[in-house]
Amino acid sequence: MTRMKSLSGLLAVLALSLAATARAETITFLGKSYCPIKYEITWPFVTKADKGKTQGSGVTANVYELPKEQAAEQKSATELGSDMRRLLILSAPLRVGDPVSEDQILITYELPLENLMAEKQALSRSELNSLEHGLSIVENQIAQMRQHQADLENLAADKAVAPNDVRFNAQEIETLLLQRDYLIEERELARQRYDNAVIIAKSKYGKDQDIHKLPRVGYIRAPSSGYVLWTNSSLVPGMAFTKQASLLSIGRMDPMLVRASVHEIAAQKIKVGDQVSITFHAMPDKTYRTTISQVDFVAQPAMLQQPSFYEIEMTLQNPDMRIKEGMRCDVSVDVN
Repeated sequence: MTRMKSLSGLLAVLALSLAATARAETITFLGKSYCPIKYEITWPFVTKADKGKTQGSGVTANVYELPKEQAAEQKSATELGSDMRRLLILSAPLRVGDPVSEDQILITYELPLENLMAEKQALSRSELNSLEHGLSIVENQIAQMRQHQADLENLAADKAVAPNDVRFNAQEIETLLLQRDYLIEERELARQRYDNAVIIAKSKYGKDQDIHKLPRVGYIRAPSSGYVLWTNSSLVPGMAFTKQASLLSIGRMDPMLVRASVHEIAAQKIKVGDQVSITFHAMPDKTYRTTISQVDFVAQPAMLQQPSFYEIEMTLQNPDMRIKEGMRCDVSVDVN
């Protein structure tokens, strides 16, 4: 009897175990790695083209993409509205894989003489000094006229001057006050323009550069720390770009993002925080483990008769830089 009870209990445990196993489900789907922050450095710097997207999720810097109908036209920098007609490369020492720090010089180029003169004009204090000088003259005139007004009012009390002289002098003071207000406003605008020009010049030429002795060399600096992901094969000293062109890409490699599209049925079973296993096709010997950090609530575009897919996102630490952008992987998650 005891043996029968033990056997019955064992069967019950086994049945429960099989039921739990049946309820568990492993979902596997295809994913791809992306840089969380990616910068595309392009030229011309200022264009009329539409701003485009990058594969990274977050910050975009100097990214311009021509409309599709104009992409094949290869318009010149001037036609695109650039403030420079050509970009003559003087040095571009970085290669793919090189680390860069924020504000590091990436490319040096020859600054056209007309652009250099325009920058020097913007950095001139002549307009600001002229306005300050004119303002001091007007304030001195106001002080003199007010003193004269006080004398006239005293004389008018003794009927030594005509009332019209008092009123005329008061009107002159009002006119000078309006002129003073105008000069104060113009001075503040000129000071803002000058301060902004100094900030821009410092960002271009370096914080220690004497803004009154600008070199005829322009610099393209790194907007953030990261690694060089791609460089234009024509980015060599002596090359002169005259049409729209991407020069290089910079991205952060640690951590990396993994994104995947999940069928609408599976997406209902997945939630933020679920444990996942990731195996890259290029590294089948290594399995990464992390958690789901984001599940989109809006489906990716699809036709009405097609099923919907939702994007999920995971973050992977990448201290050894083995994970490169664009690597495909299999993502597995156990759901109940």
